[in-house]
Amino acid sequence: MDKRQRYIEQKAEQAKIDGVVCVCKQVTERRIRKAVNAGHRRFVSVKRVTEASSSCGLCQPFVEDIIADTIKRRK
Repeated sequence: MDKRQRYIEQKAEQAKIDGVVCVCKQVTERRIRKAVNAGHRRFVSVKRVTEASSSCGLCQPFVEDIIADTIKRRK
């Protein structure tokens, strides 16, 4: 296994441990929820503040689900 592959696997494993939703930018679920609780209720706003889903975009559905869940919990 080369160094790059080992690094990628280590990052992925650490992401699971830390609750990272956006692996590209290392944004955690907690950080997304904090942004929503601070008043950022739309995906675009959360993306701008946290940088989640601003690289490859594969995590966008997960980020949107976290936003919706956080808003729902506040009601």
